Amino acid sequence: MARGMFRVFVGNKRLICTFCDHQIFTQRDVKLNSTGMSLLGLDWANKGACGLICTQCGYLQMFVDPQIRYEEV
Repeated sequence: MARGMFRVFVGNKRLICTFCDHQIFTQRDVKLNSTGMSLLGLDWANKGACGLICTQCGYLQMFVDPQIRYEEV
């Protein structure tokens, strides 16, 4: 997991916040919970996503299995 603040590239495209057009993000892992796994008590087995949070407005964008490159700022 990346730590800090970054400019982010998904594939060859620079990520821009879809809400405020800012270009600096922090990163955190996000669990994608499903009802079936929760009912069985298997939340830990749910798939995860990469959450990228805009440092200006807090908007969260999630990516599953992306090719992400981080450029520290």
